[in-house]
Amino acid sequence: MVDEPGAREIAEGKFDGKDVLLGPAQELNDGWFFPCVAKRTDFVAGVIVNKKTGQPLRILTDSALDRDPALYDRGYHFHMYDLVVLTVTSVEETVRVLHALNEVTEDKYYKNDRVYRVGRALTEAEVRERISNLPCVFSGRFELHVDTLEQAREAGWFSFKTFEYRGKK
Repeated sequence: MVDEPGAREIAEGKFDGKDVLLGPAQELNDGWFFPCVAKRTDFVAGVIVNKKTGQPLRILTDSALDRDPALYDRGYHFHMYDLVVLTVTSVEETVRVLHALNEVTEDKYYKNDRVYRVGRALTEAEVRERISNLPCVFSGRFELHVDTLEQAREAGWFSFKTFEYRGKK
């Protein structure tokens, strides 16, 4: 278990010697939140350090976790996510929310004796098709959409679990 002084040391290490002053710790159920008070650097508002693992998470300025660090206790511990959709009660709202995540898929094609890989966002039709076979997985950098996901959970449009994305970054 990581205590507050140990967590502060880990958080300070996330800034690679940059001149940053961390404010007083805010204790969460799962971690310690340290806001940047003297200088926000690289669009970082603070750091949350997980109490069990010591894993630090840099919090982006004006992100949902910057506005409400308690979202961390609801499972938002990562920058990259695997979001597993378990149930859907409102197809239209679910499609709207999941499409807004802008998950990137990769199209591959062969031309001029070469294979090309081109990333693009999923279409609404692809999202709709994916949720027709549950459980299904959406992967990507969803940290800026945490508040939207929480609104969907609270409204009951769909249920999901979040995991750390462990694929290619």
